[in-house]
Amino acid sequence: MNRNLIFAFLLLAALAMVNAVPYQLLKRAGDVGDQCPAPEGSYIYANLNPFPPVSNQPVNYTVEGGMLGYEITPYKTEILIAYTDEHIIELYTKVLDFYYAKGAPFSIDVPDVPTPQLPSTYAIMVIIADKTDDPKKPEIHACSYATFGF
Repeated sequence: MNRNLIFAFLLLAALAMVNAVPYQLLKRAGDVGDQCPAPEGSYIYANLNPFPPVSNQPVNYTVEGGMLGYEITPYKTEILIAYTDEHIIELYTKVLDFYYAKGAPFSIDVPDVPTPQLPSTYAIMVIIADKTDDPKKPEIHACSYATFGF
């Protein structure tokens, strides 16, 4: 009797431990989170709703992360969302109007981002950058991406 009770207890304890392990892949299924080469210590990821995006339907993004060496400066820092294949299909820009200190974690909502007609294989890049004198070369602070259909 004691052996059966001990066996049942160990079995239940093992099952409880297995269920306690976080399912990281399932939890972040709606994220754009593969990191681009960016300054060390900076990271971002974006949660999309709906996921995956639907052609010609707006998408709501929630961009979260932190930048250890940079601060988000009002009207200078912007979020760029690019739909790309071999070339940029469409680029959406949102200029930020609030401040976050260096190293402070942030969460920024970017609602109603227009989605172009999407090809069968494409990528989405989410970039946080500061404007420079050359609009084609922003100063990138953090970047992440996700590929679809590859």
